[in-house]
Amino acid sequence: MSSSQDTADRINAAAARLEPELVEFTREIVKIPSVTGSEGEVVNHIARRMRGAGFDRVFQDRMGNVVGQLGTGRTKVLFDAHVDTVEPGDLSAWTHDPYKAEVEDGVLYGRGACDDKGPFAAAFYGARIIKELGLEGDFTLYVSGSVGEENGEGVALASLFEETGLEPDAVVVAESSSLTIRRGHRGRALIGMRFGGRAVHASTPEQGINPIYKAAPVIKAIEQLNRELSARAGDPFLGRGSVVATRLLSPAPSFNTIPGEATVMVDRRLTIGETRESILSELRSLPGAGEAAVEIIRLNEPSHTGLVREAEEFFPPWALPAEHPLVVAGVQAYRRVFRSEPTVERWDFSTNGTYTMGIRGIPTIGFGPGDGRYAHTALDQVSVTELVRAAAFFAALPLALTAK
Repeated sequence: MSSSQDTADRINAAAARLEPELVEFTREIVKIPSVTGSEGEVVNHIARRMRGAGFDRVFQDRMGNVVGQLGTGRTKVLFDAHVDTVEPGDLSAWTHDPYKAEVEDGVLYGRGACDDKGPFAAAFYGARIIKELGLEGDFTLYVSGSVGEENGEGVALASLFEETGLEPDAVVVAESSSLTIRRGHRGRALIGMRFGGRAVHASTPEQGINPIYKAAPVIKAIEQLNRELSARAGDPFLGRGSVVATRLLSPAPSFNTIPGEATVMVDRRLTIGETRESILSELRSLPGAGEAAVEIIRLNEPSHTGLVREAEEFFPPWALPAEHPLVVAGVQAYRRVFRSEPTVERWDFSTNGTYTMGIRGIPTIGFGPGDGRYAHTALDQVSVTELVRAAAFFAALPLALTAK
């Protein structure tokens, strides 16, 4: 048996032995509500658990991200998972209480179980296995529980990197992937198309100018634009861009008032080759859009620490080549711990990889337990088996990446 396979077997044995602890830790953090902007309690809990697990250094930045560090080797590896969640929504739709973190038939249910506390717990325990088995090598491993991702992918990481000087050589975004390796995804932009009007009482519509009517043909044109995008060749790996109108907003004070303005919110998914300028030009050229102010929405919500970091809701696409050493290391780690061939593909949704790879150009892959179709739903869940297997993968990856 090779030494690398022997190490993988030790990692698997440790992951299996630590399963009860891993499950309990995941339950602990799922039980703590941490909707974006209110992550303070879960971040502090994670910091305490990191110190108890023997991380060499544990710190938080002004934005409120929490980071644990193992080792001081030359190759810097970051495992990142966001610990904020969306609201639970309609509680009557849940079959399990979103904050009880119940385990039933090998599945852990609760808000954030899939997105993204289960993947965070797996990354945390991957580091714990490395520490417990004495597998530290010529690498420095950082595990970050980042905040604010649901509002703006990568915004909190940008703050962390700039404030602390952290510059990883490789990043693994721990997000649900059903234990497949992801090496890219499309980008995302949130755009507002604002139409002006004249507000009047609905009983005298002839005296006003209704901006909703101005918006109507543009909404239909957006639908047609998406059909045109779907007919384009697209990128061989990431596929085609897409566009959809998601909301029509107005500040009317009542249902019997014609509003003074109306804004169509547009979700635009970007593929390779599409830019901020190209997507704005496309929308501005739609029939009827000449009367609209078309702008990318800006983020200015405070983090749970109160820090406000303004940013655009524009997140570029990214793809790491299949032959890149980080992808190769991911494949090798997978083979060793699972003794099978991995699936290497893309994500359909957006992650903090838009910043690490899309903006900073830091080699990035993704991996995690959980099926993304349960994210943001009342069926939010993660398989216990996948939690354990993912922890083993996270433990094996830095070794594969730095193997001579």
